[in-house]
Amino acid sequence: MKSIGKLVLVWIAVLLIAAVAGGCASSGDTADKTAGQPTQGGGNGKVNDPDKTNQTDGAVNSGDKNTGAENSGKDKEGQPKIVAENKAFRVYSPAPNSEIDGPFVVKGQARVFEAAFSYSFEDGHNILAEGHTMADMGAPEWGNFEFTVTFKEQPTSPTGVLTIFEISAEDGRPINVLHIPLKFDKKLLKQVG
Repeated sequence: MKSIGKLVLVWIAVLLIAAVAGGCASSGDTADKTAGQPTQGGGNGKVNDPDKTNQTDGAVNSGDKNTGAENSGKDKEGQPKIVAENKAFRVYSPAPNSEIDGPFVVKGQARVFEAAFSYSFEDGHNILAEGHTMADMGAPEWGNFEFTVTFKEQPTSPTGVLTIFEISAEDGRPINVLHIPLKFDKKLLKQVG
């Protein structure tokens, strides 16, 4: 009698797993889809720019200043325009190579385990900011996020890189890493020497 009970439990587990897997596959959320845009940087990140389709990860998309306001515009359907993305992140702002003149807001969507992810911002010499934040929903759904990057110190070079990533639950290493290059307003630069 005990073996029949175990067999029933195994079948219920198999059916539940099949139902969950089937639901994920039919929802269309299992693959990156961006209206005909190529994946660049070995799948680690992509920048959408119709004028520059053969760019490397984190290439130019906008030269606008970013003072915290969304400057990336909207797409044809009225949704925020994606300026950089990979399979786990869709970033609406700041656009790659935007000039920043102080603390800035990062907006987008994430599809990450338990909605948690991390970020760092560096100028090539120093880590200017880092932290952990959350989207409003965890994977397999896309959750919205918005956070402000505030510097711990002044930058020492004219460019910086915002890196957004997920921490692997398996081994703690960064995964789904997305790099977004930015430029500093000259007023922000720390005079060295």
